[in-house]
Amino acid sequence: MPSTRLLTSVRLENVSPLKAILATCVAFPLIFIIGFYLWVTPSTLKDSRRKHLPPGPRGLPFLGNFFEMSKAETFRFQAQKWAKEYGEIFYTKMGGADYIYLSSPTAVKELMDKKSGIYSSRPPAPLASDVASAGRRQLFMPYGPKYRVVRKIAHQLLNITVSTSYQPIQDLESKQLMYDLLHDPEHFYDHNRRYSSSVILTVAYGHRMADWDNPLVKKIYSVVNNLQQFSAPGAFLVDTWPSLRYFPQWMFGNWRKFGEKCFAHDSVVYLNLWGDLKKEVDEGKANPCFAKDFYLSNPEKLGLDQLQAAYQTGGLVEAGSETTSAFLNSWILAMTLHPHIMKKAQEEVDRVVGGDRLPTWEDEANLPYLRAMIKELLRTRPPNKFGIQHYTTEDDWYNGYFIPKETVVVLNWWAINYDPAHWDKPDEFMPERFLGYDLPAASYINIGDPNQRDHFSYGAGRRVCPGVHVAEKSLFLNIARVLWAFNISKKFAKDGSVIEPNTAMVPGWMTIPQPFECDVTVRSEKKAALINKIWAETKETMGEK
Repeated sequence: MPSTRLLTSVRLENVSPLKAILATCVAFPLIFIIGFYLWVTPSTLKDSRRKHLPPGPRGLPFLGNFFEMSKAETFRFQAQKWAKEYGEIFYTKMGGADYIYLSSPTAVKELMDKKSGIYSSRPPAPLASDVASAGRRQLFMPYGPKYRVVRKIAHQLLNITVSTSYQPIQDLESKQLMYDLLHDPEHFYDHNRRYSSSVILTVAYGHRMADWDNPLVKKIYSVVNNLQQFSAPGAFLVDTWPSLRYFPQWMFGNWRKFGEKCFAHDSVVYLNLWGDLKKEVDEGKANPCFAKDFYLSNPEKLGLDQLQAAYQTGGLVEAGSETTSAFLNSWILAMTLHPHIMKKAQEEVDRVVGGDRLPTWEDEANLPYLRAMIKELLRTRPPNKFGIQHYTTEDDWYNGYFIPKETVVVLNWWAINYDPAHWDKPDEFMPERFLGYDLPAASYINIGDPNQRDHFSYGAGRRVCPGVHVAEKSLFLNIARVLWAFNISKKFAKDGSVIEPNTAMVPGWMTIPQPFECDVTVRSEKKAALINKIWAETKETMGEK
């Protein structure tokens, strides 16, 4: 038999120098990456406390549960399944990052609310935060002095007292929405988007958008589309493994170029809005608005540069445009699918409002079924498909489980809102379940007993949605008025067959229904005439033709 040395010699002689070089070029980076991963990734060998991590599904080496957690269109079902299997708190891993999901009201209250000082940061996101947003988007900003400054500014704009002053704006835009639905019902989806963007643009910059085809509206939604692409967990490897930022970007999909492209687009939109506003103020032509007051307060005194100031006001427009319209379009979809619920709500509106005027906010206390319907809408359609991510800044323990520092802690609203132990038939749209929940959503956020909270779709802790008061007022007014004025039903094809509406969501991070078909028809000629009359008077008051 040949000796081992001879066999080795023969094998080496049969390998060409080129193949040897290529093998070395592949092997060395691979060994380096594996070594780097093992160095930066926490393990029980480095910290024995990790033996006490919460239970959770087994993951693959290096990848963890990446494949399950990065599926935007199905992960909400996976999150519910894991919560049923592992309980109120469970552990997963995505790349090199620890994830812990809170799937009960009590866990959310005890950690995100009561310990908000260490549960309020955001995970590092080299693409989404650092490159695509230049560290200026409040949504991705880590908790600290800068975040506290921008959060305070947002609160000054959107708190319950100030938000009441926006009701005339919401009322005006709602009247146009009714007119648009009356005369162009086919495009209800875009009418809702125009409404929501015009409200927040008027509040922020003092300019309303009377037409969906306005170039500025399209620019705002193009910014939202960028956000939709790069925000979802797993969308880009570098935001799953932040340490990959130190490697050549060509190895991981040229992520930096994509982020720079998004920033180049988004920042120009926001800087132009901010620049135009400053010019209007300096020339004495600016309408009353938040950005005007913000500019006159001198943001630089707060340590905010011009880019941060532009993102501060622009980010509010970004957040307020798509979320409200997504809820309104989701509600129209729900009414298309559940006509018996729409009829019951219409009977309540008719009984309280009558047929000679539009519903107003003063009617809300007398419309408990409608209020319950809105709560059910938000229970069934939280704003995004993954849950809301917080990030720990210190080690912590909960019920004997170890929660390491720098862990992504997720408010698992899909599991909480759909928990069969708390909600009867959670997959069904049943407004009746919220009859008796008489407080607004903002009041339930801070309720003492977390199990009495209506839903968790506005978040928790110091990251709760700052626009909750404005959003709730928009949802009530428009839903009440659409119920008063219109019937919503499935469309019929030319052959008489029923067209089932598309129930899928737009791909990406946010819970946005894809455009779908339905019939929106006015309930009577009397109501059509009143809508026309009200809008004509409103336009005359504004000086519009």
